[in-house]
Amino acid sequence: MGVQAQTLVSAAWLANTVKRNLVGPRLRILDTSWYLPFMNRDGKKEFAQTHIPGASFFDIDECSDRTSKFDHMLPSEQFFADYVGNLGIGNDSHVIVYDASHFGAFSCTRVWWMFRLFGHPQVSVLNGGFRNWVREGHPVESTYTKPAAEHFSAAAAAHRPWVKSFEDITNNISKQSFQVVDVRPYARFLGREPEPREGVKPGHIPGSKCMPFFRFTDDDGMMLSIEALRSFFEESQVDLDKPICGTCGSGVTACHMVLAAHLCGAPGASVYDGSWYEWFSKAPPEHVLSKLKNKDRTIHSVLQCPIMAAQTRALVSASWLAEAVKNNLVGPKLRILDASWYLAKTKRDPKAEFAQKHVPGSSYFDIDVCSDLTSALDHMLPTPGVFSRYVGDLGIGNDTHVVVYDTSDFGSFSAPRVWWMFRLFGHSSVSVLDGGMKNWLAGGFPVTSEWSKPERRDFEAAVTQPWVKSYEEMLENMSTKKVQVVDARSAGRFRGIEPEPRDDTLPGHFPGTINMPFPSFMDGSGKELDTEGLSKLFLQAGVDLEKPLWATCGSGVTACHVVLAAHLLGHPGVCVYDGSWTEWFKRASPKHIISEGQGKEG
Repeated sequence: MGVQAQTLVSAAWLANTVKRNLVGPRLRILDTSWYLPFMNRDGKKEFAQTHIPGASFFDIDECSDRTSKFDHMLPSEQFFADYVGNLGIGNDSHVIVYDASHFGAFSCTRVWWMFRLFGHPQVSVLNGGFRNWVREGHPVESTYTKPAAEHFSAAAAAHRPWVKSFEDITNNISKQSFQVVDVRPYARFLGREPEPREGVKPGHIPGSKCMPFFRFTDDDGMMLSIEALRSFFEESQVDLDKPICGTCGSGVTACHMVLAAHLCGAPGASVYDGSWYEWFSKAPPEHVLSKLKNKDRTIHSVLQCPIMAAQTRALVSASWLAEAVKNNLVGPKLRILDASWYLAKTKRDPKAEFAQKHVPGSSYFDIDVCSDLTSALDHMLPTPGVFSRYVGDLGIGNDTHVVVYDTSDFGSFSAPRVWWMFRLFGHSSVSVLDGGMKNWLAGGFPVTSEWSKPERRDFEAAVTQPWVKSYEEMLENMSTKKVQVVDARSAGRFRGIEPEPRDDTLPGHFPGTINMPFPSFMDGSGKELDTEGLSKLFLQAGVDLEKPLWATCGSGVTACHVVLAAHLLGHPGVCVYDGSWTEWFKRASPKHIISEGQGKEG
């Protein structure tokens, strides 16, 4: 295919090529899977278990400058030539790269860029990656035969401007010779969410703009259309007709922007290879822009977060989950939980409903059982040990991606509570099924009454963040007014003109709270509003997402809708008052009960 090699190839095209036994010296497939340590995934080990037939494994850490103190920096031309030659790749080989991330593409764009940098344009990215390959039902294998070595000659001199150094970026702050685009999640860019590497604080380079890498793909992991990509660049105020340099954490996902620009007709975007980890270690404090002021300041505990928010999507679509079910991916690495829970007055029995109908492969998560059973209040948080044992019995380990849903008419009611619990207990790989069972059924996806208890796994919970607030802390905040508090109950209950669902509790709210009823975060179909819609809601309510935020409701369940919505907008950690209004009404003095109806008697 020479220089005419397509930038993206489809799974169907590659499957046909594999079927025709064309994998060989003229066509090589590389699994380039690489993950951050906290993801608890081993790309090489997973490759040994399952990969596209005929593929070889490309190790980004191994094919690098091993003398650098920074991870996977570019190797020399000769090292690259020897490495890929040993993978059976010659100068006339068409190379297809992919990875097995949940995003559809994570690390493969880095290898695509490396080949082009070293003078080899005959390289393509498998659109949608291994995720889409499996979803379409194409074959996989675990066997591997090392290909015969080929001669490969690398030549990077012509493309050296495609690599930027610390000095280049420093000089550009004043000269503005090129645009700098940072593809890390917004929260890390802004300095509100910690970096995944110890000793490195978040923030960004002066003058840089943020285009999170996962926004270059759709919910199914497929690259956006050219029109959509151009719109993304335009809304990010990045001019495709001017020089662009990509940066990220360590030079991997920056290549998503390079690929997107290339598809849009701007083929020469560069990469700052050292990226944020080098910049943070070398730059003076005034060149580290952050909501935390500078690189020497300690992050306040309210704004700490143990995960990268974007590494696992907070929402997954029904179509994505249906494909996972269809391809028998539900197991130790992917678990589905029906987290349905209802107030007693609704007269719905979620456990009985689960027994009758649920998403295939799912298990039932009982909010009332997985709780502090010694508390006089309903479903208060359990201890880390109780949570560990409970979810371990559901076949969930620390490397499991968990998807939660519920069967409410709203689309989502109690699922965000369980999503929040996992995150609170240190498990970042958790998603909410967007639109819940309501949307699943609307899409015509299958349900079943069959259920088999999964094999138990070890799960180790660790609470590292102060995301839970007590009655005493809420009381103190009433006088200090340091933190915004949002109440997710209905407007009628908040105002005190609509009864509470519990007979021993009257409606109303405590002073200083802002009402944002949880259904307002969803559209008519039960799906979460887009970021524009969510931003508008918070703005209209007078909530500043640049500041700490706490959430409350009736008993700590729907408050988690506030957490989810703010999380989708980049807020690192909304805290929940676990006792919520049920506890507040019982313990607070009448003067701290604001109501348009019958207040609390003294």
